[in-house]
Amino acid sequence: MKNTLTIFLLSILAFSCSKNDFENTNLYLEFDKETYQSNDNFELTIKIYPTEVEKTIRFYKDLNNIEISFLSKAEEFEFHQKLKKRFIEGPPIFGDDSEYIDEYTISKEKPFEKIFLGTISESVNEIVFEIPELNIKNKIDKYFILKNPIILIKGNCRTVYGGKGKPFMSKEIEVELE
Repeated sequence: MKNTLTIFLLSILAFSCSKNDFENTNLYLEFDKETYQSNDNFELTIKIYPTEVEKTIRFYKDLNNIEISFLSKAEEFEFHQKLKKRFIEGPPIFGDDSEYIDEYTISKEKPFEKIFLGTISESVNEIVFEIPELNIKNKIDKYFILKNPIILIKGNCRTVYGGKGKPFMSKEIEVELE
């Protein structure tokens, strides 16, 4: 009896964890411009296309499973890395998860597209990239931007039912200091 119950629970867990992955999709980042000034606003559009047929993808309602990072190319070569840790309250394993999750059915003709508004601001020593809707605030030392004004944007979509994620295609923009 215990073995049957264990197998049943493990199969439910396995099914739940494999529910929402971004396998067989392509993830892209697009900006409204290629070059920005410090103290500028930007629009970041994420696009997700299925590689084959229609597919259902899921996001937390607060979009907490989308991660975006801004790194200077000079900083990347010096292996500078910041780790972020966030507590995420997830959906229940059993029951209605619509309180936490939005579902989208995507196709090649109708991909998922979402525009995020962000700002680039300048302080004495840093350039700050903010996307309030995603609760993102990345700081880059001006020293690195003076060495190389190219900013590398990387991102990832994590599944809502597990830890797996899929990266966006990296994107580069240029930031000119005033």
